[in-house]
Amino acid sequence: MEFLCSKEDLYDGVQSVEKIVSTKSTLPVIGNILFEAKKSALKISANNLEMGMEILVPAKVSKEGAVLIPAKTIAGIVGRLPEGDINFKLGEKDIVRLSYKESIFNLHALPPDEFPSLPKVKEGRDLEISPELFASMVEQTIFAVSLSEDKYVLNGILVELGKAGIQGDNSNLRLIATDGYRLARRGEKIQSGAGEIKAIIPSRTLEELVKVIGDEAEESLKVVISGDQISFKYKKAYLVSRLIQGQFPDYKQVIPKSSGTKLVLNRKDFLQATERAQVIAVSSANIVKFDLRGKKLHLIANSPDVGSVDEVLDAEVKGEGKAQVSFNVKLISEALKAMDTEKVLLELSSTLSPGVLRPIDGADYIYIVMPIRTTEATK
Repeated sequence: MEFLCSKEDLYDGVQSVEKIVSTKSTLPVIGNILFEAKKSALKISANNLEMGMEILVPAKVSKEGAVLIPAKTIAGIVGRLPEGDINFKLGEKDIVRLSYKESIFNLHALPPDEFPSLPKVKEGRDLEISPELFASMVEQTIFAVSLSEDKYVLNGILVELGKAGIQGDNSNLRLIATDGYRLARRGEKIQSGAGEIKAIIPSRTLEELVKVIGDEAEESLKVVISGDQISFKYKKAYLVSRLIQGQFPDYKQVIPKSSGTKLVLNRKDFLQATERAQVIAVSSANIVKFDLRGKKLHLIANSPDVGSVDEVLDAEVKGEGKAQVSFNVKLISEALKAMDTEKVLLELSSTLSPGVLRPIDGADYIYIVMPIRTTEATK
């Protein structure tokens, strides 16, 4: 096995798959990266048994072959190599000679025989979508995923394809995430002949997919779902993952059907106010009281050891001119960061009712955050 490729291409490929490698598995072989030189390209793969990725890297192959190299070792070396061409040659006793300019690395490698091959999801429901659009949908929901292992079914994003079943909702593709304290739902109308789909995709899989798509999205993202697996094909990358099995909560029951008060706020000003209030609130479980007085929204936080804050925002108000409810302000600011419109709509009802955030003149997006029961709220 022997090939020549640029440091930049080799680094991009190794960096992409190295994040997939598991360091906690009882199966040592999956701590390696598989290099396969075939004809005019190099294929670099990693597989942690839950998720796997392949990247095709441009290379001048003079001898075909395959070998495993410890991920930590090769990633540490490639990231520090100088710019230019890198020669990669497998010699006797599974020693890989990696040379550049006048310098040489000799690395102990392993035969590829026991490395688990990536499953190919060939038959199932197929979907093609703009990678830029799908990445934005993921970014507007993934922060609401549960990180608790006790809520395994909430460790992913529910993807729904088909009719929404809600009056006035014309979307046919929806991504939903919740951790039990807040819920983010993003909808879109796309062209699709894949029929109805309901699948829970692990958040880590979608994190890696967004990295692969990057900032300069082009071509189309091809998605195939079959049984308990899903695959994504984008340019020269192939990502495959297991789906999360289980019953996702009926999120439609959480969405309030009406609200007593609606406030239109400048998103940037609102975000900055929540971040300032959090400086005080962070030592008291991030609790901030949202107190509407006429056309002014007060964000009030108190901490015995730090101090207090009363942030005041101008608001366009529809409905009742009074409302008081406490939220975890961190959950509010995370949602505001995920939106990109100039103005947002904040919907409030009773002290113990959830708050609702939506962008104005933006994407089909709704964010629901549960209130925090305080001593004041129970009086």
